Amino acid sequence: MNTSASNVLKVSGLTVGYMQAGRLNIVVSNVDLALRTGEILGLAGESGCGKSTCALAMIGYTPPGSRVTNGHSVLHPETNLLAIPPQRRRALWGSQIAYVAQNAAAALNPALTIGRQLEEPLVTHLGLHGERLDERKRDLLASVALPDVEGALRRYPHQFSGGQQQRIALALALSCRPKVLILDEPTTGLDVTTQAEISELLRSLVDDTRVAALFVSHNLSLLATLADRIAVMYAGEIVENGSAEAVCTDPRQPYTRALLAAVPTVRQHKQVVGIPGSPPSHANPDACAFAPRCAHAADVCVSSHPGLTTVGPDRVVRCARVNELGDARRTASPREPSLERPPLRSLAQQLLLDVNDLRCEYRVRKQRNVVVDGFSLAIEEGEAIGIVGESGSGKSTLLKAIVGIHPPTAGSIKFRSRELEPRAARRPGAVRGEIQLIFQNPDSSLNPRQTIGQIVRRPLRLFRDDVRRSDEGRVLGELLDQVQLSQRLLGRYPHELSGGQKQRVAIARAFAARPGLLLCDEITSALDVSVQAVILRLIVDLAPEYGAAVVLVSHDLAVVRQIARRVVVMHDGRTCEEGAIEQVFDAPQHSYTARLLSAIPELPSREERGIRVGEARE
Repeated sequence: MNTSASNVLKVSGLTVGYMQAGRLNIVVSNVDLALRTGEILGLAGESGCGKSTCALAMIGYTPPGSRVTNGHSVLHPETNLLAIPPQRRRALWGSQIAYVAQNAAAALNPALTIGRQLEEPLVTHLGLHGERLDERKRDLLASVALPDVEGALRRYPHQFSGGQQQRIALALALSCRPKVLILDEPTTGLDVTTQAEISELLRSLVDDTRVAALFVSHNLSLLATLADRIAVMYAGEIVENGSAEAVCTDPRQPYTRALLAAVPTVRQHKQVVGIPGSPPSHANPDACAFAPRCAHAADVCVSSHPGLTTVGPDRVVRCARVNELGDARRTASPREPSLERPPLRSLAQQLLLDVNDLRCEYRVRKQRNVVVDGFSLAIEEGEAIGIVGESGSGKSTLLKAIVGIHPPTAGSIKFRSRELEPRAARRPGAVRGEIQLIFQNPDSSLNPRQTIGQIVRRPLRLFRDDVRRSDEGRVLGELLDQVQLSQRLLGRYPHELSGGQKQRVAIARAFAARPGLLLCDEITSALDVSVQAVILRLIVDLAPEYGAAVVLVSHDLAVVRQIARRVVVMHDGRTCEEGAIEQVFDAPQHSYTARLLSAIPELPSREERGIRVGEARE
């Protein structure tokens, strides 16, 4: 950490609330943060902890229904962004303060070329025209390593990959050489190699331009390798703040320790432990907000609100028992947790699915784009297989072909020794029920006009002749209990649930059909580490109970290692490596596999950081 760096943006006592049912609900409480020149401050925490609200409020942006009730946010030397007129604040956005959203595809204007979009801030804030304008546009795209700069300026956002769109978003943000850069989950959903490229690019841009950056993320592995400092947020409060090395190797707050225990690793299979419960929807001024979920909670934690305690140079922790708990490395459990996985194979080990020489294409303007090319795969009953690869390698298309959504153009798919029709609509109902697909985005796969009860009940009526109408209520309750959801949610609609809750509903719907084969397409890619750990645990626990084989598609190799016994590495629609997961991950034989593994950000090992797994309250 560069201790000589100067503060570019200093936030003091920031408090933000939302009006709900006629009362102000405080979601960010008394936050102090500092962004320093040439440094990246990581802001971590579960979804719903107030990270994005805090990041936007820091630059003076308040979404509809929200208001800043207290605090200052001073842009060096003395501009309080929370006190200046809106017109002046808007002039600073884009010129001295830049923002990069999570979804670059949604942030870029689909109707304008990239060149036109780059022109707007350069003309508005810098007054560039003519050759100087053209030169600056070319320099910006070159600085983010976008290929074919001249061609890229004439293309539209949809003509770029997700990683390229994120590079363009960075170029736009840095176009006017801002002092402050706010990045809100900019790598979520990107595959590991693209994420590594964007992270490396961001680090070099911060070092070169000396911009002060805030990086909001739930990916602690990424923050550990990218950020200079990390601030951990819970229930709208900063609960730990210090150098990235100190926070990740010696976490002093129980919440930070629990977050780190939930992070999977590609180095070995480990039991990832989710944090039971969920963050409260508002700050608690009377007690420790984490106490209901904390394994170390004592009477003092529920009777008084803890303040921030200085525990080292530039290091603070919010915990009433921080001095009692001491150094995480000294209090760590000397015994490693069991690495045994529940068996995901049936005793029969009969062939369940046989994919042979499959070919899938997409046609765009009469051109054929081959995305799966001669792919073969055999899966036994009860087996757990991971399929990994970069975006565009054909993983999701393969699953859609198996389930009957995207008919292949060649090859065959056999299920229980019977060849399947290419389209799901032509397959027997029993087969459609036995092959279930859980999509990446539950917002798109859950019907927004149906209640949770209606969504989960539908497969019971379509595929479960053994469930009578009079028994549906009982079965629905059992399914929600299995995915750790309250039965009170049966009457709610998807938009009333969190992302993790919606993904659990999707899992309940899939298991309602009693599948023999469960296809999981990037089901944890947008979830924070704690919810991700819970979702993975549900799959591991429920698959053997239902006797289902699992195919987990993911670009996160660490996630795959927690579930799968065998892994297939896909590249350009083909298999480039396949084998037992320990053999492939520990001693990859193909250069592409080695490249994927080398791109994964990793936390320090448990020996290095001394984390006790399972410190959250059971």
